[in-house]
Amino acid sequence: MAYKKGSDRRQRVLFPDCIDEYVEADAPVRLFDAFVDRLKMDELGFIRSTPAETGTPGYNPRDLLKLYIYGYFYQVRSSRKLARECKCNVEVMWLLGKLSPDFRTISDFRKDNKEAITKVYKEFNKFCMGLKLFSKSYISIDGSKFKAVNAKDNNLTLSKLDDRIKRLDEHISIYMEELDAYDHEEGRKLSKDEIQRKLDVCKERKERYEGYRNQLEESGESQISLTDTDSRLMKANEGFCVGYNVQTAVDAESHMIAGFQVTNNPTDHGQITNVASEIKADYDVPVLETTADKGYECPEDHADALANGIIPNVIQRDGGCTEQVQFDYNEATITDEQKASTKPEDLKACLEAGVIPDVYEGILTDAQTAEVKEFATDVVDSAVLKMTPEQMRAKALEGYFVRDAERNLIYCPQGEILRQKSIKRNGMIRYCNKLACKKCKCKCTAQRFKEVDFNKDTLIKATEAKRKQLKEENKDKPKPPRTKVVKKVVRYVLHLDQNKMDNRKCLSEHPFGTMKRTLGQYYFLLKGFAKVSTEMGLFCLSYNLRRAISLRGVPALVASLR
Repeated sequence: MAYKKGSDRRQRVLFPDCIDEYVEADAPVRLFDAFVDRLKMDELGFIRSTPAETGTPGYNPRDLLKLYIYGYFYQVRSSRKLARECKCNVEVMWLLGKLSPDFRTISDFRKDNKEAITKVYKEFNKFCMGLKLFSKSYISIDGSKFKAVNAKDNNLTLSKLDDRIKRLDEHISIYMEELDAYDHEEGRKLSKDEIQRKLDVCKERKERYEGYRNQLEESGESQISLTDTDSRLMKANEGFCVGYNVQTAVDAESHMIAGFQVTNNPTDHGQITNVASEIKADYDVPVLETTADKGYECPEDHADALANGIIPNVIQRDGGCTEQVQFDYNEATITDEQKASTKPEDLKACLEAGVIPDVYEGILTDAQTAEVKEFATDVVDSAVLKMTPEQMRAKALEGYFVRDAERNLIYCPQGEILRQKSIKRNGMIRYCNKLACKKCKCKCTAQRFKEVDFNKDTLIKATEAKRKQLKEENKDKPKPPRTKVVKKVVRYVLHLDQNKMDNRKCLSEHPFGTMKRTLGQYYFLLKGFAKVSTEMGLFCLSYNLRRAISLRGVPALVASLR
């Protein structure tokens, strides 16, 4: 028996097939077409949304937007690959009416309409809210790392720059010695010109690294990325990567992404209020409940969230269902109208006055005012402020950690430089240098590496051995005076919803898994916050389109759009 035989490629037909017959009635591409045709391109801010009266006709931005939505939905993000799809993909031919823009036109459209494309994601969410797909009951917030267009070698931290400059100084000194001794030795492997060339390269590289270091010290940043300047080195599941920490908020019932925010903060601390405030405005609800994992533990952020009408159900490290939140006490007379209000300014006034707003009844309890005592040393080591870097290093060699507040670094007792690693929850600044301390045998601190904590007012700190020595020498001298500062605070007990916290992983993990594994969207193609946010908007739009199709189906969604 013969096989099934197709049509002859060279056969001519009098009446060509209609291209619409090649696209299924429930194909997602029909939803893309209907959705984009419904958008008001001029209000969204698309360039050339109105055709010019003169000149060569350009491409309709609707067609290019449809192409990008199709590409991100089907894992085709490159402008060159999209240009190829226009000539070989039947669905894209149907979508664009057989138009085939070149890759440069496609790429420029995404670059020139960054903010407008991000708004398209919001427009689709509004459409889904109209269909009651978003429950608006509560959201789950989580963050995930996405790789940027920046290699690790093109990301420089202050500690890495210190180490490279030190090694370059060693190479420069070696090459200088070789040049001095060149005329007195025979049988050398390198010529004089080659040595000079290597010396010039080292000097040029050292000058460039010193420029990067000065730039970081002046700006107060801890690292610099040379390719994508907004990306940062951060820890991910597969190790360290240079990228962005993307925050998403997922709706509890539909599992659709209600909002996102692209950050370059390596941790999730303090992100709840920033992310949830925008979702609360989109949902148009007086109070919004959220849930998040332990990484979002930040008492100050939780207090800000409550003051803005956001209830943070953050998993506690001890596994408890309560959390203590604190506000600075501000004595005021609270009216019944303020107590019943859900406006942020009224909520904040009530919470600072020790009055629980009506909307938080049962959620906040045990309002108590208390006095907090803080101590500050009156005697400031002004001598350190007047020291030069060389003098600070010499002082450190006596057995001290000396802080250069202007450059925000520490000189250790071995003469190495410690850079800022992090700021702890109690406000202490932690300094560390793993590269310098890896082979150091001195036990200046109890930690594995020379990690020392300074508060913002401390300039010098003795090592454990030096402290014992000074204690013995100064046992008969009076202690320096300290100033006691007393302030009033209001403390509440926040009762957390255990069911919402238990359901958090079922909500937040699935969207990231789908985008990264199923759709391959674990990295960005563009650079900078604005362009990366555009790409993330297309990521989230493609995910929400899939969720909407699963919930309602393409024909029903297209009918709703019409």
